[in-house]
Amino acid sequence: MRNALATPSRAALAAAFLMLLAGPALCLAGPQTGAPPGTALKPPTFVATYSIAWHGITAGESTLTLAETAPGQYRYSSVDHAHGLFALFLPHAITQESRFRLVHGQIQPLSFRSRGGGPPEDVRFDWTSGRVSGTAKNKHIDLKLEPGTQDPGSVQIALMMAFLAGKPPPSFWMLNTDVINQFQFVRRGEATLDTPLGKLQTVLYTSHHAKARRTTYMWLAPSLDYLPVRLEQHRGDSTLFSLNIRAFKRT
Repeated sequence: MRNALATPSRAALAAAFLMLLAGPALCLAGPQTGAPPGTALKPPTFVATYSIAWHGITAGESTLTLAETAPGQYRYSSVDHAHGLFALFLPHAITQESRFRLVHGQIQPLSFRSRGGGPPEDVRFDWTSGRVSGTAKNKHIDLKLEPGTQDPGSVQIALMMAFLAGKPPPSFWMLNTDVINQFQFVRRGEATLDTPLGKLQTVLYTSHHAKARRTTYMWLAPSLDYLPVRLEQHRGDSTLFSLNIRAFKRT
């Protein structure tokens, strides 16, 4: 029998490279920390790179980019590339793109697209009608929006803004492919991690929704405005895959 780790399935690798969809990350806000009361926070613009490991084996890297495309309008994207043997199973990049706007200091998603590693996703948010519609899992979706619902990209920036405001939420609503789930967001403790950015004090959070078998763990560095230093997805006592920070550049 072949070793399952040596011959990973395309579906398993796609899941690993889409880890950021399973649980939110938080992004560096740079000079906005400690802004005077009443000062409106704006999302940062940046490029960050993470290594991806599947069952402890290096599998590739993920590059995250946040850019302001117009005043109050943003594009948040991720591009994941497999390396080595894993590139035989996923030869093409997996890409995700979230477009959102800032409304009264709150993140409001407008569209989300995902390509590679599975059926494409392409959805749009209509906040006038309170619906999100489009294509996911090769079918049409039309869902009622819960207040503050985010997509898998915009949620990362929305949570970052909440931490900067000193109000991390106990839960949040997120479009999860073809359904909208409520994720619990729980602080689990603290740890010091060695990273390419230096030794960092972190706080550990988990995200999980009621019907999921997996839980995402996030080590966030307060000294870096809650930049994620490490992310892991667990099923029971097993670590399925992880992301670890490699580089960060403010743009």
